[in-house]
Amino acid sequence: MNNSNTISQPMFSPRALVALAVPIVLDALLAIAAGLVDSAMVSSAGEAAVSAISLVDSLNIMFILLFNAVTTGGVVVTSQYIGSRDIDKARTSANQLLYGSTAIATVLMLSLLCFIPQVISLVYGRIDAAVFENAKSYFFWTLLGYPFFAVGSSCTALLRAQAKSAAALWLTGAVNILNVIGNALLIYGFDLGVAGAAISTTFSRVIWAVVGLLMLHNKSLQVHFEKLLNLRLDMDIMKRVMTIGGANGLENGLFQMGKILVASLVSSFGTIAIAANSVANTLCNIGWTTIGSFGTVLLTVVGQCMGAREVEQAKRYTKKIVNFCIILTVVLFGSVFLFRNQLVSIFDFGKEALDASAYITGAGALLTICSVYAWSFVPVAAYRAAGDTKYAVVLAVSSMFTFRVGLSYVLGHFLQMGLIGVWIGMWADWTCRTVFNYFRFRNGKWLTKKVI
Repeated sequence: MNNSNTISQPMFSPRALVALAVPIVLDALLAIAAGLVDSAMVSSAGEAAVSAISLVDSLNIMFILLFNAVTTGGVVVTSQYIGSRDIDKARTSANQLLYGSTAIATVLMLSLLCFIPQVISLVYGRIDAAVFENAKSYFFWTLLGYPFFAVGSSCTALLRAQAKSAAALWLTGAVNILNVIGNALLIYGFDLGVAGAAISTTFSRVIWAVVGLLMLHNKSLQVHFEKLLNLRLDMDIMKRVMTIGGANGLENGLFQMGKILVASLVSSFGTIAIAANSVANTLCNIGWTTIGSFGTVLLTVVGQCMGAREVEQAKRYTKKIVNFCIILTVVLFGSVFLFRNQLVSIFDFGKEALDASAYITGAGALLTICSVYAWSFVPVAAYRAAGDTKYAVVLAVSSMFTFRVGLSYVLGHFLQMGLIGVWIGMWADWTCRTVFNYFRFRNGKWLTKKVI
């Protein structure tokens, strides 16, 4: 293992880092743009439709994160095998990644299809009848796309693991554009409302899966699928994938559960609050997703560095990327704050809902900057890529339920601060993560773990 006194060739030149990062960031921005266009289209169906999609998407994200966590585990293992130049095992781990994520997604889909009304009622209690009916329709159609999402996500992640982020951008970009076209056709052309939005989303995920499989069967790629239909399980590699993926899935699942508890609290504030919260989350997500995309960069960079036993390089690249993200956070969220009124105007709401949306969006942008958001989430990807999974779970769960859930209920419900109390709870959660992640980076314990 290399130490600080060892001089070694950099694994990623500045140009290579830019070539890896730019398509990933553009991919994130394209997805956000597509999401904004989708939301604006659906808003023409009324506040009940937007509220229903917001509530169901919180559920979808929670369940998707469960099977998508296996993808993260597979990427870490595959990246480390690439770094150690064991390409045969890298290809084997790619197959195991696809098997695991698709199996979990299919089981979830079949289970949830039987209990759609019950799941919505259990999580959100009594909500407006129009919101409830829209939510049932949207949930049904999006559930059908779960297995295809798992396949498409696995293929995209494997392209990024071998630094083929431009190809991944082409794949996901085409799918996002297809989804926007489908929404326009089904929402405006056939007047299908939320059902049209959901059908378009599911259809685009089917195309994502099919094209992704075709791309990953290309033998010119260093890591590609081989003999998938033979369904051969490598229990040693699968165990490594599931160890990281399982911890990541537990973290993400509990994290999203906490978000749903908060969404349930927000739903008690009324339709205007739900709509304002949805708009603020959608707009702030421009920055959150862009910053978070650099975590995807670190999965590949740190994974390959740790596989090659270049520990100091892993630390150096992590610090460099996080510092860049701090500057980017100020630029992005400063812009969201300054142009909040213009941004919320793209939504087809009444004046009261637009005013509430602008206020919460501005507050959310300032709170994000004050929390030093980049340290809250980006370095966790580096820790995970190095195999430091337990720390990420403990921090995420404890901070989430103490601040984002606990403090939100205290401020929002008991002290009757409403929606702004919820966002202050989120700020406290981010700030807690920032402090602990910074000291975790400094003490270097995350660099002592072993994956392969």
